[in-house]
Amino acid sequence: MIRKTFHITNDSNEKINIDLRHREDAKEAPAIIIVHGFKGFKNWGFFPDLSERLAMAGYVTITPNLSRNGIGYDFNTFENLDLFANNTHSHELNDLQVVINNIKEEKIGRRTIDLDRLALLGHSRGGGTAIIKAAELGDEIKCLVTWSSVNTFFRFSDEQIRQWEENGFIEIENSRTKQMMRINKSFWDDLNKNKKRFDIIKATESLENPTLFIHGAEDETVHSSSSQELHDSCSSYVKRLEIIDEASHTYGITHPMKKETDAYQTACMLTENWFDNYLNV
Repeated sequence: MIRKTFHITNDSNEKINIDLRHREDAKEAPAIIIVHGFKGFKNWGFFPDLSERLAMAGYVTITPNLSRNGIGYDFNTFENLDLFANNTHSHELNDLQVVINNIKEEKIGRRTIDLDRLALLGHSRGGGTAIIKAAELGDEIKCLVTWSSVNTFFRFSDEQIRQWEENGFIEIENSRTKQMMRINKSFWDDLNKNKKRFDIIKATESLENPTLFIHGAEDETVHSSSSQELHDSCSSYVKRLEIIDEASHTYGITHPMKKETDAYQTACMLTENWFDNYLNV
């Protein structure tokens, strides 16, 4: 197994740190970009294990830290909270496009990636990001899988909106680290300015990629009805919805990951089978 950690830069000269994994014999292999969600990062919980599993199965996995996710130089601690506060969905979609451009230009995975076989896998908010980008790129993305995806980015209370308007920011507690993490009003302004682009349900209506929606039946963060709605609105002739019994938002995995769970193993199996059927062909 080969693993490389490096960075590229976006249009704002901000670092996008990336883990690249593939087997030693990989040559013109299909590639999967794994997109984290809100307060997510490439070293969190199941992401390293999932990336390695798919790499061992014959795929090249590209797992980035989006540039304003707030993670510091140790790749595990939220140290860059100013960057986190200034993050927007437009910025995350741009970061994802920068990663894809670098793959297409063979600056990532040169001679190991088949440029005609790229896929996206997104978790939670990253699922919504992956859906929008897949819809925008059409057949450049051959296959799509979402885990616990949101069906809308407009997930804020009236009180939070009032705080944005009055204070210029809101604060959200990180339940794991107990940090108070600020989100500036520029995030809310970006959402409202780009309502049409950020309509995740509308994006699924234009999807033609084989798309698998996975969700936990006991998801405490994003209700499973979110993936049900995404599936029902998806235009792809090849689509599937899998609701995993007794599974949480993260399929029973915490950070750091201590052991596998049945729900996580099921999600991995479904994901690998989907890519085997619709990407590795």
